[in-house]
Amino acid sequence: MKAVILGKAGSVRVKGKNYRPFYEGNSLMDILVAKLIKVMNRRDIYLSCEREEYRGVAEKWGINFVLRDETYTLISTSNVDVVRNVCKDIPTEEDILWVTPVEPMFDEFQEVLDCWAHLDKEKFDSLNVVYPQKRFLLDQNYNPIGFGFGHWHKYSQELPPTYQLSWSVCILSRKCIDEVSYMIGAHPYWYECNAQVVDIDTEDDWELAISIYGRDMERKRKNGNDRD
Repeated sequence: MKAVILGKAGSVRVKGKNYRPFYEGNSLMDILVAKLIKVMNRRDIYLSCEREEYRGVAEKWGINFVLRDETYTLISTSNVDVVRNVCKDIPTEEDILWVTPVEPMFDEFQEVLDCWAHLDKEKFDSLNVVYPQKRFLLDQNYNPIGFGFGHWHKYSQELPPTYQLSWSVCILSRKCIDEVSYMIGAHPYWYECNAQVVDIDTEDDWELAISIYGRDMERKRKNGNDRD
């Protein structure tokens, strides 16, 4: 298994979010790498970034650095082209764990790796992390989804779950990558994570994530279980 961190330096909405200080001087990238090296060999982890100046981050943690052409960090570039370009710089034909730093609360990497190891590869060609949600949602015509208006109104606990696809953690076989060149295979396994999720797309998301992450770290310290 190889791990590829999609750690671009440029960010349109939250400037420098992957590398700027997030919590107690550590960046989102630092937090992610610290978790990965607990479950993987450092030599199997690759940081893909378009700026040479961040090679030092990889060197600090003893992981590999791959300089990515800036073209493959642009929103206008298709995911297919990004996946193909990144993969050409990753040696061997091993499966790939794709990760991004933008969900610092996720800490189930060992569980994900164990799950993948035991999956029937004839049935599943990829694994993707999703977060079950129970919300009062309306469709495009303002009709309720999974509940009704009136005295038969359900409590939120009784709602059917919907799922948020985070893109933060994916595993794909090399065969799957060759065939679909995308972050989800033709036959994915959906790994349900019940952790709090904050996909950092805005400065408000950034502040919210800091608050929740800091709370979680304080709880772990009090319990004598500071994993990070």
